[in-house]
Amino acid sequence: MRWLAPKTRDIRSSSSPARHHVAIHPFYQALALDTPAICCNGTYLYDYHAKKVLESDPMPVDKALSLTEMLNEHDIHGLMYVDDAMLYEQPTGHVIRTASWAQSLPVEQRPVFTQVDSLAQAAREVNAVWKFALTDEDTAKLQRFAQHVGQTLGLECEWSWHDQVDIAREGNSKGKRLAQWVASQGLAMQDVIAFGDNYNDLSMLEAAGTGVAMGNAVEEVKARRQRGDR
Repeated sequence: MRWLAPKTRDIRSSSSPARHHVAIHPFYQALALDTPAICCNGTYLYDYHAKKVLESDPMPVDKALSLTEMLNEHDIHGLMYVDDAMLYEQPTGHVIRTASWAQSLPVEQRPVFTQVDSLAQAAREVNAVWKFALTDEDTAKLQRFAQHVGQTLGLECEWSWHDQVDIAREGNSKGKRLAQWVASQGLAMQDVIAFGDNYNDLSMLEAAGTGVAMGNAVEEVKARRQRGDR
């Protein structure tokens, strides 16, 4: 995404990924970005160069533990994003594909994927649980599960792809975190140009002065931007 403050001609570019900060190395280095990254659908703001979290709203431990119980009950698997790593119990197709992508990167850019015996135990031991990224071949089952989680635990469920739902603390979104950061810089959201391609980008696209759906965006995102929905 990019934002512009016309009065000062202040043009800044940044990244607002659904990704963990350990998975943004190739993008930050290729684009030579010097602004913070909005990670895990707005769960936290990360200073890439200082290598530290600036602001965050991680998932409460009790909610994370309840969610792991529900995952076991419904036989759904995925990644739990924590501290400086991504954890999993079973190597699902999504985990295997993502880990394979990581192995294709230079060693110094590779994110950390760790298989654990218990996500619940890991949630008790880490400093922060950023989000869960869940996939299932049965997307209808995953949709029902996400709806159940939202109603039962009051967590934020956003789709980052047609077969992946991200679950984070209630209220977290790219749009909310972006607005907070823009305000802290003395800029206005009306001067922001945001680009996105998926459902979890909608809050950002609709909060920005100009929201642009990329060419590879899912059809719903394209349709909403064409209508100019706010």
